[in-house]
Amino acid sequence: MPELLKRLSPPAAERTQMLAAALMWLVGASILLVRGVGYLQDRYWHAWALAAGLALGMLKARVLLDRVARKAVVRIGERGRAHFFGFFSVNSWLLIALMMGAGMTLRRVVVHPDVIGAGIMGAIYIGVGTALLLADRLFWRALLRPAE
Repeated sequence: MPELLKRLSPPAAERTQMLAAALMWLVGASILLVRGVGYLQDRYWHAWALAAGLALGMLKARVLLDRVARKAVVRIGERGRAHFFGFFSVNSWLLIALMMGAGMTLRRVVVHPDVIGAGIMGAIYIGVGTALLLADRLFWRALLRPAE
């Protein structure tokens, strides 16, 4: 399967792949943060959910996503000019699809706005969005560093 992906995606420079990865994490983080705030908006007790989401996001960035982002930056650097969608490994793309599916399933099955589950979902979305946003700095740092 990876061979088929290589044939279907155009080759791209290292900086292009780094920009794509940085923008993908930024867009994902933005979507999650906006959704999370939407679940918490106009609910006074959800400030606790917001605080919990932010704290969990900072922890997740530090413990997990910083490592994942560093690996992706190294991968892109080692690959140099290569097929565009290879800036993440096949396993990473599968994990992204799994996490998106899990988020959509939770949103549709478990949580409805105006119920207590909205606070939990808001905290989860804000936590994951915060973690992505914080770890995304590693892509931007690699992209913006002067060429050697």
